[in-house]
Amino acid sequence: MGKQLLLNTLKSNNTEDRTPWVPFVGVHGGKLIGVTADDFLKSSDLIVKGIEESIKRYKPDGIPIAFDLQIEAEALGCELTWSKDNPPAVTSHILDDKKLEELTVPDENSARIPIVLEATRKIKAKNYDVALYGLVIGPFTLALHLKGTNIFLDMYDSPDEIKKLMEFCNKVSKKMASMYIDAGCDVIAIVDPMTSQISPEAFAEFVSPYVTNFFDKIRKLNTPSSFFVCGHAQKNIVAMCETKPDNISIDENIPLDYVKDVCEKYNNNKIFNKLIRLWTFK
Repeated sequence: MGKQLLLNTLKSNNTEDRTPWVPFVGVHGGKLIGVTADDFLKSSDLIVKGIEESIKRYKPDGIPIAFDLQIEAEALGCELTWSKDNPPAVTSHILDDKKLEELTVPDENSARIPIVLEATRKIKAKNYDVALYGLVIGPFTLALHLKGTNIFLDMYDSPDEIKKLMEFCNKVSKKMASMYIDAGCDVIAIVDPMTSQISPEAFAEFVSPYVTNFFDKIRKLNTPSSFFVCGHAQKNIVAMCETKPDNISIDENIPLDYVKDVCEKYNNNKIFNKLIRLWTFK
């Protein structure tokens, strides 16, 4: 395991022969200790136990605390449907019932946020030689949770409304990142999978300004950052790099040679990782 190896790599200062290993363990951590996904994600003690077992088994250089992109949406009032085998799904959209102006940015006491922060503090106290990742839902995916699929039509019919929503979601993302850093996370990864569903032009208009602002905030907090988009996001890799994260993370849908060539053109995006996600029960 090598926390410093990973941090050096994110700063483009890796002088060792080995590439860092970061398994994106999610509810797979629950599988390792014999508990269901819903129980796992509702207990700081179970999260700690599952992550510790993952560290023991996989010997990673970095690992996320919780891979659950519904935490912030739940804290804002969206209803979830829970599963025994996977993270929960958002099944109601709070903006169907409330106006954006009625929502407030969640804090350390909102919904399950205390659970993941407590798990972070407990794992940090063990002083493992592993960089802890705080996974923050990206503003576009959070906006979709809050508003539902009408967001895609409103991007054309009511663009100013969507930009106000994106600005609010970015505030949520920045607050969540600050809480993770305060709890002991070494790296902040913004995870925005739904950006794979929009064009580069829509990305530039509705995502780039807010995510760029997010990464500016993380830099000021002296914390490395990562931008993770899963799915068929090849068309938006250039736009992702232009938001200036320290790292681009992808999954198997995008050719690695293409991402390497694009990332190397950007001074702040020389390094990319192929992250192996272990978040479903097999």
